[in-house]
Amino acid sequence: MDPAGKQAVVTGGNSGLGQATVEALVAVGANVVSLDRSGTAPKGARHIVCDVTDESSVKAAVDQIEGGIHILVNSAGIGGMGPIASAEGPGDLAAFRQVIDVNLTGAVTVAAHVAHRMIGNAPSGEDEERGVIVNACSIASYEGQEGMSAYTASKAALAALTLVWARDLSRHGIRVMGVAPGFMTTPLVSGLPDDFVAELLKGAEFPKRAGRAREFADVVQFIVSTPLLNGEVIRLDAATRPPARTLWSAG
Repeated sequence: MDPAGKQAVVTGGNSGLGQATVEALVAVGANVVSLDRSGTAPKGARHIVCDVTDESSVKAAVDQIEGGIHILVNSAGIGGMGPIASAEGPGDLAAFRQVIDVNLTGAVTVAAHVAHRMIGNAPSGEDEERGVIVNACSIASYEGQEGMSAYTASKAALAALTLVWARDLSRHGIRVMGVAPGFMTTPLVSGLPDDFVAELLKGAEFPKRAGRAREFADVVQFIVSTPLLNGEVIRLDAATRPPARTLWSAG
């Protein structure tokens, strides 16, 4: 699908991976709407305040978008660390539910409402596409580290849903893909100690550095413009395979 002139929705589009994706899509001529709880949309994009954990907020936001929606990038997300249980007691289940609500249920809710709108689009291009959905997964979808129960559960579920949604929506000419980044330089990890970051990057084969948000956006653009990509998750992690735990988590 050629994104020029198409309408795109990016959740969490005012910061991090979402912001870079909004900027990249605007640069190639897409009309972009950022769904975010706060902040300011990048230049050239429209911001609609939206809480992805609240279906009424999602429905109201999608209803404000006029015309067809052709591209959806689910990049809104939060982190979270904590064991499932310890000698002191059960893990923090309220914190677990919060991560699931944002990262998984939020993405499901937005996808449900936006995909419904996509089905009504006129077919586009020689393959008669109606839409493309891209989910921000994670290498934690595959190799979650100690203490990452909630985050891993949310991202593993998104990765698993990629093929299911592709099968649900293929009859309507809608593709679904995922991108699984490794450690990326974003506000989500901006407060981590330098020693911790260095330890995390030891597992990267090449290049041994944090990923850049624009690299995530570049992969999203490649997915959007390549019709044969469907039902799969692309790892973006410099061949990183995280260890079971780090010295920081063990301490």
